[in-house]
Amino acid sequence: MDEKAALEAMHAKQSKIRKTTMMVFILIIALSSVIFIVFPKTLPGMLVQLIMIAAMASVFGLVFLDRVSFTINKKTYRKDILHDYLFTHSKPEDMHKDVELIQEQVVARRKAAQEQKRG
Repeated sequence: MDEKAALEAMHAKQSKIRKTTMMVFILIIALSSVIFIVFPKTLPGMLVQLIMIAAMASVFGLVFLDRVSFTINKKTYRKDILHDYLFTHSKPEDMHKDVELIQEQVVARRKAAQEQKRG
């Protein structure tokens, strides 16, 4: 498998994870908002705090959605030398860039990392 095909597969998987996590976060925020509006006084205090923490974590997850989806993709994607190399030298923001540009950036980042280790 070459780097271009591997990058395209990784980006497709990350895009799918990104959409799924975004929908989950939005659903959590919507459900917690409805719960706070409909049942403001009937829920126990501890449950209200847990719901509030889940809603805040979802907002935080939406703010850092690229990083969250990249981390999940990195943890769940198949492990081999090529994918480990690409995950090591790529960044979460790379998902929105062209695959050929990312290949060049990965090579440049690897060279920079090697230079930093030497110097």
